[in-house]
Amino acid sequence: MKSTYFLFLLVLAALSANAYAAGSTLSIVCKGDDVGAEVLVNGKFKGECPLDIKVPIGALKLKVHKKVDAFSDRIFEQEIRVGDGVVKRVEVLLGAPKLNAEGKRVKSEHLKTAKTEEKKVEDKLKACTVCPEMVPIPGADFEIGKYAVTFDEWDACVAEGGCNGYKPLDEEWGRGKQPVVSVNWNDVQSYIEWLSHKTGKTYRLPSEHEWEIATRAGTTTQYYWGDELGSQNANCHGCDSKSKFEKKKSVPMPVGSFKPNPYGLYDMLGNVWQWTDGCREGDCAKLVLRGGSFEYGPEYLNVSYREGIEATERINNLGFRVARTLP
Repeated sequence: MKSTYFLFLLVLAALSANAYAAGSTLSIVCKGDDVGAEVLVNGKFKGECPLDIKVPIGALKLKVHKKVDAFSDRIFEQEIRVGDGVVKRVEVLLGAPKLNAEGKRVKSEHLKTAKTEEKKVEDKLKACTVCPEMVPIPGADFEIGKYAVTFDEWDACVAEGGCNGYKPLDEEWGRGKQPVVSVNWNDVQSYIEWLSHKTGKTYRLPSEHEWEIATRAGTTTQYYWGDELGSQNANCHGCDSKSKFEKKKSVPMPVGSFKPNPYGLYDMLGNVWQWTDGCREGDCAKLVLRGGSFEYGPEYLNVSYREGIEATERINNLGFRVARTLP
């Protein structure tokens, strides 16, 4: 019985010796910053690179890695095959830093927090029933108000303690969905400040370039509805739009009273002038208005026409719409 057991041990020893037959060696070479990287074979730590180690013959999984910081490592991984009685040389070049387990955990938590905050902002905006509806402009990095800001939207600002408490007169045209008028450039900035605080998003006036892109909406005709002024396309003096509104003459119409342009924006031309953040001929004492109004003729509905007035002026045919840079 003892001889059988002894024979069994001899067989095991022989097999073990054969696995490392003739001194099979893995020679791992590192240079420069890669020196000192940890070496693992089949998941077991073997030492630091450069390193020569005895290995069994057959397929092996080699991993060499070096910590960059608490969140990332530089790694080299390769499956290799070692023959019987050979020296297998592997030159290691560690790759670019990659997130380790801790880095992935922190990134995951960061993304989770960012998504949570983004959802809070979106929920806050959705809950705001008196905030302007925005339309993203195709191929651009901004969005702009679907309509000019209305009296309803302005009055909400005043009701919540914003807009410096200024409540512009409606000239007996009514408030509600009428575009707010008689607001100067400085008044508009106070509304934008309130809106940005309320929604958690940063609003502003559109630049002249943005206003033109949004107004043209990809068209090349004189107006965004065609080359002819036509009928019932906009509200201006001589635009043949009054019959739709019975006895009303030379007054602004509720926003959205005419067909939108191809981007889904209403009243980009006519109804009320719109403030932009452009300066008149480089003189920022005068800010630029665009779009024409109910009191002006069709020639002022030209997309390229610019008018400039002082930032402090309040006029009953001048309103605005807001814009926002997209993230």
